[in-house]
Amino acid sequence: MNYLPQNKLQKWRIENEPQVCPLLNYKAKSWVVDHCHTNGQVRGVVSYDGNMFLGKIENAFKRCSKEAAKSELSHVLRNIADYLDKEDTKLIHPVGFRQLYKRFNSLNKDIQLDILFKLGGNRDEIAKCENTKQRTEIYKKLIKK
Repeated sequence: MNYLPQNKLQKWRIENEPQVCPLLNYKAKSWVVDHCHTNGQVRGVVSYDGNMFLGKIENAFKRCSKEAAKSELSHVLRNIADYLDKEDTKLIHPVGFRQLYKRFNSLNKDIQLDILFKLGGNRDEIAKCENTKQRTEIYKKLIKK
């Protein structure tokens, strides 16, 4: 193991700067040298935003239950990625339903109309709507189908 002194950190960062952030997959303007807070070793160069996000994830994981902490964070993150990538159940959760129609309610009229038509709403019924509340009621019926 070798020590990377502060006065050589910037040079090392510049020499090892990737094309895109390995965490967030975009070309960043601000880069940092990331290190493991457990063993102090440099992991690489990542975007400032990616480093902040990674820190939040690591800190949240440390606060997890003792059972969750028995696993390695990298293993948990792979499980999370697999879970997020699995096929949807096509069922809407009651809280998710409320989130959807509240989000719909906050959209402007043209976007609401576009969504209602794409969902197969009855054009005559939609045309009779005088306000957002009425369009939202139609939206609720359509997404509950």
